[in-house]
Amino acid sequence: MYARVNTIFGTEGKVDAGVALLEESDRGAVESAAGSRGLTTLVDRKAGVIVAVSYWDDLQRSSDAVLTQARENAAMAASGELVAESFEVAVAERQAVPAPGAAVRMTRVQLDPARVDAGLAFVHDELMQRLSAGSGLCSAELLIDREIGNGLFVTTWTDQDAADRAEALLDELRLDAEERVGAKFPGSESYVLVRGSARAG
Repeated sequence: MYARVNTIFGTEGKVDAGVALLEESDRGAVESAAGSRGLTTLVDRKAGVIVAVSYWDDLQRSSDAVLTQARENAAMAASGELVAESFEVAVAERQAVPAPGAAVRMTRVQLDPARVDAGLAFVHDELMQRLSAGSGLCSAELLIDREIGNGLFVTTWTDQDAADRAEALLDELRLDAEERVGAKFPGSESYVLVRGSARAG
């Protein structure tokens, strides 16, 4: 499975207009497209940032003209700039279906391209296991571009307190991850789940 991550850097006062347009137009276009595995929409209203993650069996489908136009319209509504990234969904686990309003932590990941498999194993076997042992985890996934080693580690939590505890755990593991598999976690972003995908994962 693949993911296209569309980030709209908009303005605080117009972010809800962008979210509404995504939910009204982009979601229907994505969910009705061949090969689609659904759409997840996130928002940071204070920063004016919207993230729409669409999931696909075939990544080329994500660039269909009708989908591109829907995203551009949403960016215009939010008075923002649209940035698109494409990844393979390398790790995906879901313990519960997150409700709208759930806390989402999106952590940037940098793996050594020569050691991507070792990095993925570390995330799956150690990081995921440690996070799952705590309370409040709904889902987790690692999106990766194997050629350059860039990725996103996306976790969804029942509430912000659980997400904060996970961030503390990640801080504890940063040095271990870098020493053992060359994995770095340059930074994290916090979002609120607008609506998730029932089919992804």
